[in-house]
Amino acid sequence: MQKSLRALLIVFLVASGSQLAKAQGEPNYYVIIGVFAKQDYALRFTDKANQNGFSAQYGLINPSKPKWYYVSLFQSTDKRKAYAFLIRLRAESEHKQAWIYTGKVGEGQPVIEQKPVEEKPIVEVKPEEKPVEQPKIDSVKVDTVAQKPVEEKPVVEEKPVVKKTAGKPFIFKMQTAEGEAVTGEVHLQESTNATRYQAFKVNEVVYIEAPQNARGNYVIVTQAAGYQPVSMILSYREPSPETGQDGEAIIPIEVSKVKRGDYIDFTNVRFFRNSAILEPAAQNELDGLVDLMKESPGYKIRVHGHCNGNQDKEGSVLGSSTNFFALEPGKNKIGKFSAKELTAERAATVKAYLVSQGIAASRIDTKGEGGKIPLYPEGGTLGQYNDRIEIEITKR
Repeated sequence: MQKSLRALLIVFLVASGSQLAKAQGEPNYYVIIGVFAKQDYALRFTDKANQNGFSAQYGLINPSKPKWYYVSLFQSTDKRKAYAFLIRLRAESEHKQAWIYTGKVGEGQPVIEQKPVEEKPIVEVKPEEKPVEQPKIDSVKVDTVAQKPVEEKPVVEEKPVVKKTAGKPFIFKMQTAEGEAVTGEVHLQESTNATRYQAFKVNEVVYIEAPQNARGNYVIVTQAAGYQPVSMILSYREPSPETGQDGEAIIPIEVSKVKRGDYIDFTNVRFFRNSAILEPAAQNELDGLVDLMKESPGYKIRVHGHCNGNQDKEGSVLGSSTNFFALEPGKNKIGKFSAKELTAERAATVKAYLVSQGIAASRIDTKGEGGKIPLYPEGGTLGQYNDRIEIEITKR
């Protein structure tokens, strides 16, 4: 490929060289493969072309301002020869978008051999930008790739913007009577009758804004898998005499394990809408239940499934899939399910996960409750929280 191009180039140069001296007033046809605003870039691109076997040159075809450096592989006063070289170049090399530049050496602006075309202003090419598009010549596409070497910009390290956290710092220190730390959450409500709450993790610093009620108090309810819930009042103004090293108020909360007949409510054991497939966030709490049952081999449980409303639902259940925490349309069973059927499937999914983690199936019963035991109004903003799982301890 390169040999045939070089041979053609030699023939053209010999044929046209004798004419250049007497043709200073005639237009020249340049086969251009790149145009650059900086001489260094043109030099590098020329060297690269020569390494690939071409006889590339660069220069200021038009020395008037602004100065642009053109890299050419061929020039002649014979338009046909120039186009013959151009077409072979496009066919046999990587320069698929080479183009013809027409002009008189050292005289004025280039002359384009076509009907008058409004010339676009040439803008200096920045390292990350593409070269300026040239006008088309005889339907030949202008090179839009100047293959300009990239200049590396110095990396300026920006200091992170630290936003001031609203509210006071607290640590809810949840543990057993023996001093064993317990993982879980605390739910803060404005009153015992409130239908909304804020959830915060225990045993780490959290920031809480002041309550809106005149008393300045929060009602705290704990949530920890395998432990009985604890309710208490938190005074926001005078929360605790004990503080941490950064001034955070330390709120001690003692919890005890559930007994037979107790229920375990979960915060994050939820399902994809109208399905019996668990959301990924459910795994942490279910793993807590797994650990509890492994630590207490005498425990037996009943998994109660609930949903929002008693109407039939179009949805999906586990089917042949063993992925408890993601929808798999090709394996999940799709259909229309009654509320009781859907909640039974939800309880079955939880059981299947517990069994997959090493808990004997004989220790787990399941029951689908449908939508008969809602926590919130079905059509209210909190109705989605009626879709839930509760664990009943049947033997301890």
